[in-house]
Amino acid sequence: HVQEGTRDWTTLYNVRNFNAISKLLETRPFVEPYSNVLPSMAYGEKSNPAYHTGPMFNPLHPKVEEAILGFVREIGERYGKYRAFKGISFNLFASSMPWFGSIHSGYDDTTIQLFKEETGIEVPVDAKDPERFSKRYQFLTYVCRPAWVSWRCRKIHGLFTRIRQALSSGRPDLRVTVTLWDETVIPNTLGPVSASHQIGARLSNYELYREAGIDLALYGDEPGLEVDLSMGNSRDRGGHGPNPAAGVNTPLAAASMFRDFEFLDAETLAAAHNHSKPGLFIFNCWVEAWGKHIWFKPDPEDPNLPTVSLMDGKPAEGVLRINSEYPKDGFWWDSQLRITPPFPAGPHFLEPYAHAVAELDACRITRGGLFLDKAHSEAMRGFASAYRSLPDVKFETVGSTTDPVAVRQLRHDGRLFFYIINRDFYPMPVDLKFTNDPGNIQDLATGETLSGASVWSVDLGPYELRSFSVSPEAAITEFTAIPPPEIVQALNVKAQEALSSISRVREMGKFIPGMDEIEERVRDALAEGRLALLRRLLSGYVVRKCQELCA
Repeated sequence: HVQEGTRDWTTLYNVRNFNAISKLLETRPFVEPYSNVLPSMAYGEKSNPAYHTGPMFNPLHPKVEEAILGFVREIGERYGKYRAFKGISFNLFASSMPWFGSIHSGYDDTTIQLFKEETGIEVPVDAKDPERFSKRYQFLTYVCRPAWVSWRCRKIHGLFTRIRQALSSGRPDLRVTVTLWDETVIPNTLGPVSASHQIGARLSNYELYREAGIDLALYGDEPGLEVDLSMGNSRDRGGHGPNPAAGVNTPLAAASMFRDFEFLDAETLAAAHNHSKPGLFIFNCWVEAWGKHIWFKPDPEDPNLPTVSLMDGKPAEGVLRINSEYPKDGFWWDSQLRITPPFPAGPHFLEPYAHAVAELDACRITRGGLFLDKAHSEAMRGFASAYRSLPDVKFETVGSTTDPVAVRQLRHDGRLFFYIINRDFYPMPVDLKFTNDPGNIQDLATGETLSGASVWSVDLGPYELRSFSVSPEAAITEFTAIPPPEIVQALNVKAQEALSSISRVREMGKFIPGMDEIEERVRDALAEGRLALLRRLLSGYVVRKCQELCA
């Protein structure tokens, strides 16, 4: 059976297989139009499949690979002639084709035979046993899990390499980007967000994606094949679970997981930073709030009715409209499909951009979602101007810290380029020390020429990025960044309160997974003056849960 939970694929499947599907539908029981009974799913899908969703097709099957490569090659050859076309992004969610989606998929006959042939490891399960899939899973994940996971990652990497080669037939510089779409992968593979999903309770995203077939370490240096992390989504404010529009009333266990992993998942962030061209996808996630789902007959005078009443040249058997019904509020229209992207307020809209540059030295930033954002052009203008004027290669980090300010420099095309980025929401005065007087300094965002000095000062606003270039004879040797005293004091007070709460929880005999590690990281951040990290630690699930238990 095909899983209904794969989602988002049936329209394409219908178009590609219309004749076969139309014959299949002839065998389905007739359902009277406008009745309360909905037709059974056309392809034998299972609604809400057990445990979680999985891939639509086997990514290692030759027929599947042939179809994927043919599709990609056609796109490259058709659109490669247009300079605006830069490549293809594969946004990976649990049911995407080019990977396994989770450790629970990939136990089919074709994949297991390949594994045995290529590794020499026998899987002691009868090839005709109807229970062979679960038995293979038990053996491979218990006896030789490292070999199994590594082999899968190499096979998927090989597939993406061939995908990139197929695309480049249209133009050599076309890129394939593998986008790790946490917002869909995590709940679709691990279930509704709960305490079991938090930092310290589950695998890092790096390991979770490895189990699904994507090892970040394999993608670091291959030209034209890139991996983007995702972050910046507001899913912690709702969208999943029993109350998708809970907002600030979202239960604690579901209110910070995505954000915690975006800022605190050190293993994944380090793996991405090690890439020659790291990148970031900022997701404009949306929150959906649904009332009572209803089907109803359209008004006979509906102007759209003549168009939709004819399907493939034949009269439709019936036409239904759908809607969500809510209690009357005397304010809004009756027809309501409540879907909206909840953007961070004020300057915090730029937080994921600043995090991408400061943490990853990101060479590209992509943003998108169900809706195009039209409200933040002014907020984006300064950041985008500074960012896009920089060479799209990695820079060298100045000094021993990038928190709360990161400074990086690079000699490129006969100039010394450098940028300064503020990770946080408060203003930061920064003093740069050069080896010698750099002379004139060009502001890359505005084109303005500024007078330099051996010690040169810049004031950064919240989450602000500034980019400059100077003569290549100059170099930055060190910098100082002094945060506002009131911010330092407030964070110190909150840190001591957090440490006290963790200690009290330990005395209660309770154990919040990850609290020992978070306690150590809070102490280290305090000692090292890493205030941006400290703020994210103090607002994370572990600290807040300990404080809740002590309240």
